[in-house]
Amino acid sequence: MVAVGARLPGLFTQSLSQDEVASARIISEPTFPRLLAHVARTESTPPLWYTLAWLVRHLGVPMQDLRLLSAAAGAVLAALVVDAAARVVALPFAALAGLLTALGSQLVSHGRELRAYELLALLAVVFARALVAAVEAPSWRRELTLAAVVAAGGLTHYFFAFTVLAALGWLWLDPAARTARTRVTAAIALGAVAAAPWLPVTLAQYHQDRFWWIGAFRLRSVLAVPLRLFTSAYGSTAFGLALSLAALVVVAGGCLHLARLSPLGRLIAVLAVGPLAAAALAWIGGPRIFALRNMIEIAPFVAIAVAAAVAAIPRRVVPAAAALAAAALLLPLVSLTSIHIPRYDLLARRLVAAGWTPSAPVAVFGNFFLYRAPLEWYLPHRPLLAASRPVDGVCRTVFVIRRSRVERLRLDRPLDADRQLHGATILADPARALHCVRPIMTGRLAPLT
Repeated sequence: MVAVGARLPGLFTQSLSQDEVASARIISEPTFPRLLAHVARTESTPPLWYTLAWLVRHLGVPMQDLRLLSAAAGAVLAALVVDAAARVVALPFAALAGLLTALGSQLVSHGRELRAYELLALLAVVFARALVAAVEAPSWRRELTLAAVVAAGGLTHYFFAFTVLAALGWLWLDPAARTARTRVTAAIALGAVAAAPWLPVTLAQYHQDRFWWIGAFRLRSVLAVPLRLFTSAYGSTAFGLALSLAALVVVAGGCLHLARLSPLGRLIAVLAVGPLAAAALAWIGGPRIFALRNMIEIAPFVAIAVAAAVAAIPRRVVPAAAALAAAALLLPLVSLTSIHIPRYDLLARRLVAAGWTPSAPVAVFGNFFLYRAPLEWYLPHRPLLAASRPVDGVCRTVFVIRRSRVERLRLDRPLDADRQLHGATILADPARALHCVRPIMTGRLAPLT
């Protein structure tokens, strides 16, 4: 109930964001082949989540309500985390792991989003459960279940492969898995083969350079992941770095405690840090694919590691640990209340009310990617808005968006000569022959169609 309650605010009312608009366009495709083609053309993820949402959409569910798929995944995830944690720590500490999962800022924000990330986190936990079940009592049914989960994970997000690689390390190194490792490895391989037909599209998606915005390797970004999955409070400050390192120490201590408890404890520890290490090594190797949201698959296991660390402390410091745990649960709420997401639907209505037509350019400040796709979605007839370069001609009317305000400017000079538009990005419909701008239709700034 806590997980559902944390994800419901804004789920039905908050405007679709940039990435969600990309999902909505895919889900709106009339046929399944066109859906697959659209995913291949514009996305950097596999098609399973879009397929599930497309099927539900064709049952008559409104687009905005499809966010309930992520909310439901988040609710099930929190329950499964409590169940898994209860097998390695006492129930009160398992409840702490569940609360961290229910309230973690990345998990909450993606748990009310029209994207695949919450499903990725859920499938990571389901995979761990299926793996342990297949190792503890091998049977063809359990192995087929494991193969199905591997296939589903691989067709949901490419970073699921890092979880599988970490689990294979546990499978082949942990003595408790010795008797079943060959059969279980074969089941995992079967699941990988089932997802393999999408591999050629994977390579094509990678070469589309959708990750161009990710910079070169930064150790600080990697070390901050365990904390930043649960809160972005103080993210870019020296205090935030100290918090990140402290969180890393707590997670490491919890993993050491789990490693001493049981084979399941060791698996949880491996899944808390293994995918992060593998993704960091890939980043060092050159591919710029590392992003915080892609690491959401380790969040459930990090939460259990934190609970295990708290469970391992001496009883005499329990009051202090309880205070720290309460602070850990409050920090995600600080992150969530500080996030400002524009009401793109209202901005579109205000543009129209101010007299906007597709022949008028729109100026936005800041990251124009945050505005372009949502405005395309909510404006009448869903026009294409391309980032555009000013030229010497004059557009008599320009509409300016500054956060939640819309202004109508009347100009008698080129756009780049007007001080009010200094630092703005101009968005314009490339289908219109405008005298003041030239749309950018190639490279990374080109619109996704």
